[in-house]
Amino acid sequence: MDCQLYEFHYISEEKTWTEAQQYCRKKHTDLVTVISMTDMERLNSNSQRGIKEAWIGLRDETNAQRSWHWSLPGVEFNENETNWETKEPNDLPPGGQNCGIIWKDSPHFLKWGDLSCNEKHNFLCYNIFFPSPLLTI
Repeated sequence: MDCQLYEFHYISEEKTWTEAQQYCRKKHTDLVTVISMTDMERLNSNSQRGIKEAWIGLRDETNAQRSWHWSLPGVEFNENETNWETKEPNDLPPGGQNCGIIWKDSPHFLKWGDLSCNEKHNFLCYNIFFPSPLLTI
């Protein structure tokens, strides 16, 4: 059984989605990946520390169909484990909205939305740790 530990980092620097991804990959693991609602609950508990909106590692492959993917290679996007704001994703023009962001929709809860990847926003990085297994002799 794999045991993974996550450490979230809210970066209060406005960057485009691509710039944010490059920053996170250089200094951490990647932009935040929300694999399950448990991860979303962790982010919600951290949102009380001042997160208003931030890029996450969610991106739409810019083709005719909406095809969302996490930026961390090998992690599948699960349509059943999402937290979209009502009427999101909406892919509004001009240029479409192909990058995922979270924002507060109330004092304590974060929701997902899609925005143009060229907009500049704060962002969330994370580190993933795999603790060493215990060795018993």
